Amino acid sequence: MSATGVVYKKWWTLAELAEHAGGQPSGNLSKSVTHVSGLKDASEDSISLCSSPRHRQYLESTKAGIVILDHEIISEYLGPRILAENPRVAFAKVVELMHPSQPMEPGVDETAVVGCASPIPDCAQVQAHVVIGKNAVIGKRVFLGYGTVIGDDVSIGPNTRIAPNSTIFRNTVIGKNCRISSGVVIGAPGHSYEWDDEKWVAIPNIGNVVIGDDVDIGAGTSIDRGTISVTKIGNGVKIDNNVQIAHNVEIGDHCMIVGNVGIAGSAKIGKRCILGGQAGVIDNVHITDDVVIHASSLISKSILNPGTYSAAIPAREAIAWKRTLVKLNKIANADSSEGRKDNAPQKSTPIRKVE
Repeated sequence: MSATGVVYKKWWTLAELAEHAGGQPSGNLSKSVTHVSGLKDASEDSISLCSSPRHRQYLESTKAGIVILDHEIISEYLGPRILAENPRVAFAKVVELMHPSQPMEPGVDETAVVGCASPIPDCAQVQAHVVIGKNAVIGKRVFLGYGTVIGDDVSIGPNTRIAPNSTIFRNTVIGKNCRISSGVVIGAPGHSYEWDDEKWVAIPNIGNVVIGDDVDIGAGTSIDRGTISVTKIGNGVKIDNNVQIAHNVEIGDHCMIVGNVGIAGSAKIGKRCILGGQAGVIDNVHITDDVVIHASSLISKSILNPGTYSAAIPAREAIAWKRTLVKLNKIANADSSEGRKDNAPQKSTPIRKVE
């Protein structure tokens, strides 16, 4: 039993784990472990990861039975180890093997409410107090957690898991193999209003949301329905916690959207883009494929060329920042003075008439 009370029942050898992770083993091939842990908290019965030079300091003191490393670090550790081209991917495979997800327990809880013409496959699991609307299509091996609400005419593909207390509004389409965390809201009306000289008038949102296959959506994230068309999330997109995606947004395949990102209405983001934490995208902006946006950046104009973009000002000591502001103000005042000189009326030179 571990310090957290988890019972580990199976031993895995270095040889087995290396083969599963696609790495090269080194050391005692029969060395066995039962679970995964961090380098600092490791024991002889655990396997750990060292994927960054920042973690080298822990290699001397770690008690891990096996460590996964890359070419850059492997020479610094002589214990049982696995050499991997991408240590983090190898580690992910090991975690999945040694700590599998909780198995499905097919069936529909007696407290669940299922609307008419919404058949539930025998291999799906619907937990207590789930509500499923009319004409919903629930795929095979779908998991619906406690208190989740599925609206009318929603379609959920096979092997998708929706954690407790999420809400999926009407007409939403969710692909296969998706992972949706707790508190997610998909398909709610967007923030669409128009001023009529007296008050804000709500614009009805009659579109829907279409989510591709293999999409992960973090806790507390909201994805608004389209105004009259569709909000679209491509295949393989990974969305962190507390992300806001507005109406009519389109996100291309295999994008990574980190926590607290806000994407305004009708923005279009290409494939394989990465948006760092708290980045913001203005409405109707287009971002091409293979763009990286640094954390806290604001994208107010379309980006047409792949690359890395940043508009953030990192925090500094308050006194240093005040000195910088003083210098910036001096430059601004100087520029303003030059502008006034340039715009000052010039005395005209009298024209002498040649006789």
